[in-house]
Amino acid sequence: MSARYTLQNHPAFGEPLSKEDLYTLVARGSLARGEMCVDEDTGLSHTVGELVSGMRPVTQSRLNRPAYREISPDHDIRDEEEEIEEDEEPEEDEKYRYTPSGEVILRHAHPSWLGYTKALFLVLLLLIAAGLLLAIQLEYAVIALLCATSTLIAIGIARYSHDYIVTRERVELIWGIIGRSSKEARICDIRSIDVYESGLKGLLGLGTIDFSTAANAGIEVQFKDMRQAHEVKDLVRKLQKGVDPTED
Repeated sequence: MSARYTLQNHPAFGEPLSKEDLYTLVARGSLARGEMCVDEDTGLSHTVGELVSGMRPVTQSRLNRPAYREISPDHDIRDEEEEIEEDEEPEEDEKYRYTPSGEVILRHAHPSWLGYTKALFLVLLLLIAAGLLLAIQLEYAVIALLCATSTLIAIGIARYSHDYIVTRERVELIWGIIGRSSKEARICDIRSIDVYESGLKGLLGLGTIDFSTAANAGIEVQFKDMRQAHEVKDLVRKLQKGVDPTED
């Protein structure tokens, strides 16, 4: 029989829970990783984060529910487990990756290379200059080539330092190289999604998506220079309606 844990200073969840129960609550945002719990068998205290660290969803159905169906203290997780056991065990979908909290990543992208048109144009000019200088002065040609290479590396770093993530629960922007910062908005809280495609970037198929929530009058999360912006918008709208894209 698997170990059971009782949460301390958390009267809303009075009955002992399994590790899978704790993991589900953390994934839903209903329980913090820093909460203390006691092992019913040994009497030892642990943080929830220690117990669920490294765990992945036991079944897809645990995290398949729409974002607005939060786990509440009145919800008996064991009843849900019994329902799952009655059904056929679903196969793990290996084509999806997971966030550290166990959420399925439905869309992960970076800004498009074409979003850096000015910098790419500078790289092109430097390469042309290097080719012309090759016949005149080798040293100058090497300098121009090094500048072009450095600019291209800088573009790559700027691109890969921005991550756009969509899960069943939230949209999230993560940025930074050494220190990583993030902004997120829960799917169920998003009230408007604005997509902008204009100018040269629009002709290249790039768009900017602005996600706004009811709690904030401004833009909560912004995905800039993203390909297939309208498809991402449609994906989020489906999630708000409770449609699971992994079942398509």
